[in-house]
Amino acid sequence: MRVGPDDLTLSERMLCYRRMDFAVSESARTVRNALGAVLRGRREAARRTLTDVAAEAGLSPAHLSEVERGRKEVSIERLLSVAHALGARPAEIYADLARLLGADADRPAWPEDPPVKLRLATASLPIEALRSVADFSAFLAMANPPPRPKAPIGFFPRR
Repeated sequence: MRVGPDDLTLSERMLCYRRMDFAVSESARTVRNALGAVLRGRREAARRTLTDVAAEAGLSPAHLSEVERGRKEVSIERLLSVAHALGARPAEIYADLARLLGADADRPAWPEDPPVKLRLATASLPIEALRSVADFSAFLAMANPPPRPKAPIGFFPRR
């Protein structure tokens, strides 16, 4: 039985009611293995032992080993701890992961043109969500008017 957008509640439609075709090709196992390979590669490049990195990140060496082998999930908090222990920014870890999964390094992830950004960001939102955003934006604009120009300070030249 196929569930269409009319069968979903408003909150379910706001989250995502369409299938994301770009993400179907990777399984959770593939992503776990790739993330583990990124973490292990960074650790080995830094010439750090599993025990050192695990201790600094607040994990057991066994758990970090399982993560590196793609056998265990890692929470965002723990991933941030491991990235910090490796001296890497989380964005670098995610960029390495994206490249390993086949992302095009030459193609920017987000366009530079603001109208295109807005179209992409709002493309999957239902009309009710767009109206809510527009109403809130109008409220903010009315509640916070632009500041009045200040009177000039100093001396005025004589004429």
